[in-house]
Amino acid sequence: MRINMQTIRISVVTVCYNAADTIAGTIESVLGQTYENLEYCIIDGLSTDGTRDIIHRYEHNSKVRTVFEADSGLYNAMNKGIGLCSGEYVLFLNSGDVFADHGAVSKAVEQMGRYRKKKQTADRGRLPDIFYGNVIRTYETKSVTEKYPGRYKVFQLLMMGKMPCHQSIFTSAPVLKKYKFDEAYQICADFDFMVRCLRGGVSMQYIDVDISVVDCVSGISSQSGNLEQMRGEDDRSLKKHYPLCYAIIQPLKIIIRKCRN
Repeated sequence: MRINMQTIRISVVTVCYNAADTIAGTIESVLGQTYENLEYCIIDGLSTDGTRDIIHRYEHNSKVRTVFEADSGLYNAMNKGIGLCSGEYVLFLNSGDVFADHGAVSKAVEQMGRYRKKKQTADRGRLPDIFYGNVIRTYETKSVTEKYPGRYKVFQLLMMGKMPCHQSIFTSAPVLKKYKFDEAYQICADFDFMVRCLRGGVSMQYIDVDISVVDCVSGISSQSGNLEQMRGEDDRSLKKHYPLCYAIIQPLKIIIRKCRN
């Protein structure tokens, strides 16, 4: 993807439904970014708790674009966000999550500029399609910063049913529009998206920047009751796209899961 780093446009997408307690903090975090060439797309699934009234307060801002309509689920709303974006790179930030600081996007774009491909003449000036940084996960009693450097780290994570946090991932718009989120997955379509991107040879690069602070108490994927469903969806994706690796690694994963339980 060829981009002039001086004019790169970043789109941030938040999908929400009945998030009156958290949406304002997320919006303030996005609009408080020092990076100027940024748009903010908010997709609300016709909330009934006052969320829409809060969002309306920010619609005067030229960076804000909104959609208010019913959806069939989280990933249906996220796919709508993909269609709404005009940026070269897109990041999804859930309601309740915030950027790590006011300069998070600026620092990320600065780091992106350092990773232009140089392997072949035809690729010079070309950027990876996915950049992923660090995420600060907040729990009831502590905060933990996750970093996943290393050339093969994404592959290793996915094989074990993990992935870089999607709130720390900037994905090129063409890749998002090509792969989208498979709405057959209820909780882990973002995991399946990364698996398909890896399988499809999409270029990925780690950047050592703290991107976002993620609520690991109330988030869907953080709720213990969803753990088995998450594991099942992760396994289904790996079995479909990496059947041989799945067959080799799955016995080890079963043992690890039993030990953790």
